[in-house]
Amino acid sequence: MPFPRFLLPFLALATGCAQGSSGALGQTDTTAACPPSELVCAVAGIDAPIAKGAALPIQVSVTSEGASTPPLSFVSANPDVFTIDDARIHAQAPGIASMLITMEGDLVVDFLHVWVAEADALRLHRVTNGGLQTSPLPAAMEMLVGDELTLVAAPHRGPQRLLGELDAAFEADPQVVLMLDEGVAGSRRIVATAAGETTVTVKALGIEAAVALTVLEVKP
Repeated sequence: MPFPRFLLPFLALATGCAQGSSGALGQTDTTAACPPSELVCAVAGIDAPIAKGAALPIQVSVTSEGASTPPLSFVSANPDVFTIDDARIHAQAPGIASMLITMEGDLVVDFLHVWVAEADALRLHRVTNGGLQTSPLPAAMEMLVGDELTLVAAPHRGPQRLLGELDAAFEADPQVVLMLDEGVAGSRRIVATAAGETTVTVKALGIEAAVALTVLEVKP
C-alpha cells in the first residue's frame, strides 16, 4: 500500500478506558476497548504486548475541525503477526508489525506498532467490588459460605502482564462452589455454596493456573 505524503490535520480524541497510544504520525489515538478493571490497560493504553492467541478490542477516534469523523479501516502490515477483524486485534505469532489506520481511498491517516508476545505464565487476579483488579492471588485462600469472588485470568511473560481477552476454561468442585459466566472473557464469579475444599483450575493458551479454596461454614 503506497504511503501518501498528504495528511489531513486531524486532532486525536482519546476514548475508552485508557489514555491511549498515539500513532507514529501524531494523527490518531488508539485505546484498548477494555473494562476499567484491566489495570494494565488503564495505565498504558495498548503500550504492552498482546498475548499470542488472545484478542484485543480497540477503539480509534479522530476529529477534524469543521468535519465529522471519517470512516476508518484498520490494516495489519503483517498478518502472520496479527490480524484485525471487526476492530479486534487477533495475535497470531510473536513479533512486531504495524497497524495502519486508513480512510477511503487507502489514505493512511496514521500507524502504530503492535507487539505480540507468547505468554509463559497465567495468573489469577481478584476483582474488587469497585471493579479494580488486585495483585495475583496466592496459592491458597479461605472463604465463608455465601462469599463471592470474581477471578480474572491474565497472561504474563516474565514479570510483564500481556494484553488481550482469553478463551479460558474454569473448573472446580460444583458441590463446594458455583461458577458463573457473566460474559466477560477469561473471568468467572465464584460463589461459595458449601463447606469443603476445592481447587479452581483455569486453562488458557496451553497454560494452567490454580488456586486452592477452603470454604468454611460459620456456626452459631
